[in-house]
Amino acid sequence: MVNARKPVLLIDVDGVVVTTKPHWSADLQRDFGFDKSTLREHFFAPFWPDIVTGRNDLLPRLAQALKAMNSNIKASHLRDYWFSKDATLNQDMLDWISKRRQDGHRVMLATNQDHSRAMYLMNNVGLEAHCNGIYHSAALGFAKPNPLFFKHISEHESRAPRDLILIDDTMENVIAARAAGWQAHHFTGVTQLTTAMVSGD
Repeated sequence: MVNARKPVLLIDVDGVVVTTKPHWSADLQRDFGFDKSTLREHFFAPFWPDIVTGRNDLLPRLAQALKAMNSNIKASHLRDYWFSKDATLNQDMLDWISKRRQDGHRVMLATNQDHSRAMYLMNNVGLEAHCNGIYHSAALGFAKPNPLFFKHISEHESRAPRDLILIDDTMENVIAARAAGWQAHHFTGVTQLTTAMVSGD
């Protein structure tokens, strides 16, 4: 049962709950005939900022990028490849989260994601069973480290900022959360996180 007096834990996904090594794009050249730098140039650089903040949809822009790359790969095929490759769970972190929830903490994911991958992570990968819900950037309209990402979550949780704790592997996001009045821990591993939570560092 959630204890309203305990801080809410807001946990990043990629690099924390989902492992990012090896990177999902490592075998693009072998599997599709183009490399990650080409995909970055034609898809992530021009389109991702709007996709991840909910201003554009992933699949049409991915199809547009593949056409510009002279690739015959279907956008849905590449999306499915990406999502399935980028879905290896950090079991140690899931165990850590389970213990915190047993202790009465509300645990929410707080992540930069487009709508489709956010739902894939929750429903297909099964993260919905490990948390109380998800805040993702496409739904909020702002991505970390934008201060409005943290502002909107604070308002939704109806808790004082000091009662919100971000756990994130990107130091820029940790700094932004602290600037918003949250507590925040830079994640480098479960052992380090447990020590930091105990010591308050």
